[in-house]
Amino acid sequence: MFPERVKLEIESEINGFERTTLKRLLRSFDQIETEAANKRKDFLENKFRNFNPDTDDEGCIEDNAFFEELNHISVEQELKQEFLNSSATWLFHLFERQKKRVLGSDKTDILKQQFTADGYDLDTCTDWLVLNKELRLVANSIKHGSESTAAKDLSAKYPNLIDNANVRLSETDIVRYIDALKAFWEKALHGKVVL
Repeated sequence: MFPERVKLEIESEINGFERTTLKRLLRSFDQIETEAANKRKDFLENKFRNFNPDTDDEGCIEDNAFFEELNHISVEQELKQEFLNSSATWLFHLFERQKKRVLGSDKTDILKQQFTADGYDLDTCTDWLVLNKELRLVANSIKHGSESTAAKDLSAKYPNLIDNANVRLSETDIVRYIDALKAFWEKALHGKVVL
């Protein structure tokens, strides 16, 4: 395995993930409030253009337009949350695939031995802990639900990531995980552990 090629592949995968999730897909949620206001406006214009005094109540039209706007915001915010949560799971699976391909295993016990032999202590590596503890719990909680062991552990160890028993990640969390992944591989690929 050529070290420079491995570094370039890892970097390319992480940058591609970051570009796709944060710059392309997540940006599609930036205009939720504007879209909702337009839905309300369109609803009102349509109702007033087709107003029938025998069947339409003016007071209800305004209320219905308001609820049309609120419903759009609510649905889109939930979709955005689902996207953020799914991105964390996707990123964790990327990390696992990279470990298997580059290090030959994704099992912590095996990797600890490899890294310790090269003088690199995973227990003191904050990036490893973010990825292999926090992100692992996040991904497993999302996959297995709020009653899972992972969700209970996540709630106990990282209560700021839970809201009403559900994982609630922010864009900042995804950026933090991406940064940890970049930093971990930069350190890991600097040594001889992958060669």
